[in-house]
Amino acid sequence: MILIIANILSLMGNTLFTSSALLKNKKKILVFQNSNYILSTIAEILQKAYSATMQEMTAFFRNIVLLFVKEDKKKTKLVVSLIFLFIAVVGGVLLNIFLSDNVWYGYLPICATIIYSTFVIITFVKTMDDKIAEILIKIGLIFNSIFWLTYGFFVMLYPVIIFNCITLVLSIVTIVIRTKEIKKEKREKLEQTQKELEIGI
Repeated sequence: MILIIANILSLMGNTLFTSSALLKNKKKILVFQNSNYILSTIAEILQKAYSATMQEMTAFFRNIVLLFVKEDKKKTKLVVSLIFLFIAVVGGVLLNIFLSDNVWYGYLPICATIIYSTFVIITFVKTMDDKIAEILIKIGLIFNSIFWLTYGFFVMLYPVIIFNCITLVLSIVTIVIRTKEIKKEKREKLEQTQKELEIGI
């Protein structure tokens, strides 16, 4: 019965999080995402997936704090993100050691958080083309999804597996599309440069 309840809550949470991608209003997105973090946390506690609960709750509080930070305050956003990343990692490790008998798969959500956050921070700090930034974030999502879906298997939260498989596939598709677009743009620029040189000659 506990397993069924945990999976129902996980399904509800993951559905809300996925649905948030279709919204444009930032407050509604925040409500949907934070609802997912709460439902997922409860589901993970029921399944004794304690290292994951730290990742969920840290993301929940980070979202709330960032809500009060102005859009143009990039340095403040970066500092806030790094602080919560540190809390998520350290807290996740400690919970896994003391509450989950230090199981190896308890480190999967922690690794997922570190890798995805690193890719996001890189795109945030460095100036780059939007398409390249999107590709980097999707690469981070691929690793994130692999770690989470593997973790979902071990803690028997099947919606986590399903939704992360979907994210994995969509991320790969997006990378292929954006890569083709970048190559096309480069080819068109090269052709344009050659035409200009020919006209100059």
